Amino acid sequence: MCGDDDDYSQVDEELFKRFLKLASSLGVIPQAKATNTPVDLTEQKFRADYMDGLFKAGLSRAVNDANYLQHGERMDVLAGQAIVFARLSGLLAGQFPAESDMFHTAINALMQGHKEAHEIK
Repeated sequence: MCGDDDDYSQVDEELFKRFLKLASSLGVIPQAKATNTPVDLTEQKFRADYMDGLFKAGLSRAVNDANYLQHGERMDVLAGQAIVFARLSGLLAGQFPAESDMFHTAINALMQGHKEAHEIK
C-alpha cells in the first residue's frame, strides 16, 4: 500500500512538472500564494467548495469584462470567452493520460453547462 502511494505521488509530481513547463511556455508562471489559495483539498466538501469558487471566479471575470464594453461588443466578447475557456479546459484535460478519460469528462461538463444556460428562466 505505501509503495502505491509513493508511485502515485511520483506520477503526480512528474505530470505537474510537465504542466508547469507547458504553462511557462505560454507565459504563465505560479504567483505568490494568495489568501484564498487552497492548501488541502483531500476532503470532498473542501474540494467541491473550491471548484464552485473557481467556477464563480471565472464567471465573474467574464461578466465584469463584458459588462464594461461598449454596447454591440458584449456578445461577441462572450463568444470569444467561451472559446478561450474551452481551450483552457482542453489544455487542462490534456495533461492526463488517455486512459483517465478526462477529455470526455470535460466535454460532458461543457454540454452540461450549455444545457444549464438554456434552463435558466
